[in-house]
Amino acid sequence: MRLVWRAQCLAERVRVIEWSCGCGSTVYELCHAGGQAFVRRMHRFNGARLVRETYRWPIRQGDDVWRALLCGQVR
Repeated sequence: MRLVWRAQCLAERVRVIEWSCGCGSTVYELCHAGGQAFVRRMHRFNGARLVRETYRWPIRQGDDVWRALLCGQVR
């Protein structure tokens, strides 16, 4: 499965549920907002930070995508 990344939505309250290790240049977060789940990707490069998010899914499906991402089954 290949994830589609789009611009970050800033207009809502988001709860970060889980996150990947922050020691690399890319950090992933599992986020919940408004009864939906999505993955946020933050990439640091030359002092700048690029933030992208996936589309949103029902929470259970989003949690499944998160686990698949951590296991290397999605990109």
